[in-house]
Amino acid sequence: MEEVKIVEISAFPDWIVGVSYSPAEGYRCWVINPELAVLNDGEFYTTSDEAMSVGRYLVEHFLELEPDNRRYRTQD
Repeated sequence: MEEVKIVEISAFPDWIVGVSYSPAEGYRCWVINPELAVLNDGEFYTTSDEAMSVGRYLVEHFLELEPDNRRYRTQD
């Protein structure tokens, strides 16, 4: 079984951005939102810096969607 390691974590208010590494696939970004859902873009990157930049962009994008920062929630 392939070992995947967490190589970097960064925190924003209510959000966590992380980068994991798989020797076979490369680096992947992921974010944990205020509802504790884990999200990623499905891509792999050649460096942890690239992956972290994408993760930060995802958080910034979600935070800019609406003034209350909650647009990403599904509507009932």
